[in-house]
Amino acid sequence: MTDKIITGTIKNNETGEVYDIVPFYYFTHGAELNTIVKILSVKSTFNEKAEPAIQVNIDCLALDSIGNVFKLNLYFLPECLEDQKIIVAEITEGKIMTATGRYSILTNDKGSVMLIDPQYSPLPPEYSLEEVEEAFRINNQYNKNRLN
Repeated sequence: MTDKIITGTIKNNETGEVYDIVPFYYFTHGAELNTIVKILSVKSTFNEKAEPAIQVNIDCLALDSIGNVFKLNLYFLPECLEDQKIIVAEITEGKIMTATGRYSILTNDKGSVMLIDPQYSPLPPEYSLEEVEEAFRINNQYNKNRLN
């Protein structure tokens, strides 16, 4: 079972800094997170020396099951440039949609939540876009001026 223990280092290619990976036991299961998201930014990178070469990181706000707002990252690993173009064209800044997928809660200082290669779709008709926007506005504790 020691073959499932992840260790090593990660290098920040922009700064050259190297960080140790805190050893952990890799254990996957079928848990998924389903949420409504509001897209904040979309960043796509291509590095032919990396595996996978294409990555798309999307920062967003998300609603939990009772309307609390939390930060979420949608992390895509498209297999080809065409798939990357589709993701970037369909998921744009400011858009409100749903996202579902395997999730990871990182235990770093930020406590980030990430969906890995999630499925996404337009906001279902049973939800009012106006009401969802209001939930994001009022419940967004990250914005201190949200009620003004």
